[in-house]
Amino acid sequence: MLDFNLKNFLPYKLSILSQSVSHLIAKDYGNRFGLTMHQWRCLVIINTHSNVSAKDICIHSLLDKMTVSRALRALANRDLIKTSLATDDKRKRTLKLTSDGRKIYEEILPLAKNHESTLLNALTHEEIKTLDSIITKLLIASNLP
Repeated sequence: MLDFNLKNFLPYKLSILSQSVSHLIAKDYGNRFGLTMHQWRCLVIINTHSNVSAKDICIHSLLDKMTVSRALRALANRDLIKTSLATDDKRKRTLKLTSDGRKIYEEILPLAKNHESTLLNALTHEEIKTLDSIITKLLIASNLP
Protein backbone atom coordinates (compact mmCIF):
# COMPACT_ATOMS: atom_id res chain seq x y z
CA MET A 1 0.00 0.00 0.00
CA LEU A 2 1.34 3.39 -0.95
CA ASP A 3 1.91 5.97 1.75
CA PHE A 4 -0.42 8.90 1.05
CA ASN A 5 -1.49 11.76 3.28
CA LEU A 6 -4.42 13.63 1.77
CA LYS A 7 -3.84 16.67 3.99
CA ASN A 8 -0.41 17.14 2.38
CA PHE A 9 -1.66 16.67 -1.20
CA LEU A 10 -1.43 20.02 -3.02
CA PRO A 11 -4.65 19.71 -5.06
CA TYR A 12 -6.56 18.86 -1.87
CA LYS A 13 -5.06 21.81 0.04
CA LEU A 14 -5.83 24.21 -2.82
CA SER A 15 -9.40 22.92 -3.05
CA ILE A 16 -9.98 23.30 0.69
CA LEU A 17 -8.50 26.82 0.64
CA SER A 18 -10.62 27.84 -2.35
CA GLN A 19 -13.81 26.47 -0.81
CA SER A 20 -13.07 28.04 2.58
CA VAL A 21 -12.48 31.48 1.10
CA SER A 22 -15.49 31.22 -1.22
CA HIS A 23 -17.79 30.17 1.62
CA LEU A 24 -16.51 32.99 3.83
CA ILE A 25 -17.50 35.58 1.23
CA ALA A 26 -20.66 33.67 0.25
CA LYS A 27 -22.07 34.11 3.75
CA ASP A 28 -22.22 37.86 3.20
CA TYR A 29 -23.83 37.92 -0.21
CA GLY A 30 -26.01 34.94 0.57
CA ASN A 31 -27.45 36.42 3.74
CA ARG A 32 -27.74 40.01 2.54
CA PHE A 33 -28.61 39.54 -1.12
CA GLY A 34 -29.92 35.98 -1.46
CA LEU A 35 -27.27 35.01 -4.00
CA THR A 36 -25.43 31.74 -4.29
CA MET A 37 -21.70 31.53 -4.93
CA HIS A 38 -22.35 30.58 -8.56
CA GLN A 39 -24.80 33.42 -9.09
CA TRP A 40 -22.25 35.88 -7.72
CA ARG A 41 -19.55 34.51 -10.03
CA CYS A 42 -21.89 34.89 -13.00
CA LEU A 43 -22.65 38.50 -12.03
CA VAL A 44 -18.93 39.29 -11.79
CA ILE A 45 -18.15 37.73 -15.16
CA ILE A 46 -21.10 39.46 -16.84
CA ASN A 47 -19.99 42.79 -15.40
CA THR A 48 -16.33 42.26 -16.30
CA HIS A 49 -16.73 41.05 -19.90
CA SER A 50 -18.70 42.63 -22.72
CA ASN A 51 -20.93 40.55 -24.98
CA VAL A 52 -20.58 37.54 -22.68
CA SER A 53 -22.69 34.43 -23.24
CA ALA A 54 -23.51 31.50 -20.97
CA LYS A 55 -20.82 29.49 -22.77
CA ASP A 56 -18.29 32.26 -22.08
CA ILE A 57 -19.20 32.16 -18.39
CA CYS A 58 -18.51 28.42 -18.34
CA ILE A 59 -15.08 29.07 -19.83
CA HIS A 60 -14.18 31.96 -17.49
CA SER A 61 -15.50 30.34 -14.31
CA LEU A 62 -14.68 26.67 -15.00
CA LEU A 63 -18.26 25.90 -13.94
CA ASP A 64 -20.26 23.28 -15.83
CA LYS A 65 -23.05 24.22 -18.23
CA MET A 66 -25.88 23.09 -15.92
CA THR A 67 -24.56 25.06 -12.94
CA VAL A 68 -24.24 28.22 -15.06
CA SER A 69 -27.67 27.67 -16.58
CA ARG A 70 -29.31 27.38 -13.15
CA ALA A 71 -27.49 30.45 -11.85
CA LEU A 72 -28.43 32.52 -14.90
CA ARG A 73 -32.06 31.41 -14.73
CA ALA A 74 -32.25 32.48 -11.06
CA LEU A 75 -30.62 35.83 -11.86
CA ALA A 76 -33.01 36.42 -14.77
CA ASN A 77 -36.01 35.50 -12.59
CA ARG A 78 -34.92 38.21 -10.15
CA ASP A 79 -34.42 40.68 -13.02
CA LEU A 80 -30.72 41.04 -12.20
CA ILE A 81 -29.63 40.19 -15.75
CA LYS A 82 -31.09 40.55 -19.22
CA THR A 83 -30.34 38.71 -22.43
CA SER A 84 -30.23 39.97 -25.98
CA LEU A 85 -29.21 38.66 -29.37
CA ALA A 86 -25.53 39.15 -30.19
CA THR A 87 -24.90 41.62 -32.99
CA ASP A 88 -22.30 39.38 -34.63
CA ASP A 89 -24.12 36.03 -34.30
CA LYS A 90 -27.91 35.81 -34.12
CA ARG A 91 -27.66 32.31 -32.59
CA LYS A 92 -25.80 33.70 -29.58
CA ARG A 93 -27.47 35.40 -26.62
CA THR A 94 -25.42 37.90 -24.67
CA LEU A 95 -25.92 38.84 -21.04
CA LYS A 96 -25.89 42.19 -19.25
CA LEU A 97 -26.63 43.32 -15.74
CA THR A 98 -29.86 45.21 -15.21
CA SER A 99 -29.83 48.32 -13.02
CA ASP A 100 -30.85 46.12 -10.05
CA GLY A 101 -28.09 43.65 -10.92
CA ARG A 102 -25.52 46.44 -11.11
CA LYS A 103 -26.70 47.85 -7.79
CA ILE A 104 -26.27 44.51 -6.04
CA TYR A 105 -22.90 44.00 -7.72
CA GLU A 106 -21.73 47.42 -6.52
CA GLU A 107 -22.90 46.68 -2.98
CA ILE A 108 -21.23 43.25 -2.82
CA LEU A 109 -17.91 44.19 -4.39
CA PRO A 110 -16.64 46.17 -1.35
CA LEU A 111 -17.60 43.25 0.91
CA ALA A 112 -15.64 40.83 -1.27
CA LYS A 113 -12.65 43.18 -1.40
CA ASN A 114 -12.79 43.57 2.37
CA HIS A 115 -12.61 39.79 2.80
CA GLU A 116 -9.65 39.71 0.41
CA SER A 117 -7.90 42.43 2.44
CA THR A 118 -8.53 40.57 5.67
CA LEU A 119 -6.97 37.42 4.22
CA LEU A 120 -4.00 39.24 2.71
CA ASN A 121 -3.37 41.10 5.98
CA ALA A 122 -2.16 37.76 7.34
CA LEU A 123 0.78 38.02 4.91
CA THR A 124 3.68 40.41 4.51
CA HIS A 125 4.05 42.44 1.33
CA GLU A 126 6.79 40.07 0.15
CA GLU A 127 4.65 37.02 0.91
CA ILE A 128 1.80 38.50 -1.13
CA LYS A 129 4.15 39.00 -4.09
CA THR A 130 5.48 35.45 -3.70
CA LEU A 131 1.96 34.02 -3.39
CA ASP A 132 0.91 35.82 -6.57
CA SER A 133 3.95 34.47 -8.39
CA ILE A 134 3.33 30.93 -7.17
CA ILE A 135 -0.36 31.04 -8.12
CA THR A 136 0.54 32.31 -11.59
CA LYS A 137 3.08 29.53 -12.07
CA LEU A 138 0.64 26.85 -10.87
CA LEU A 139 -2.11 28.17 -13.16
CA ILE A 140 0.26 28.00 -16.12
CA ALA A 141 1.43 24.51 -15.16
CA SER A 142 -2.14 23.26 -14.67
CA ASN A 143 -3.12 24.24 -18.22
CA LEU A 144 -0.43 22.16 -19.89
CA PRO A 145 -1.71 19.33 -22.11
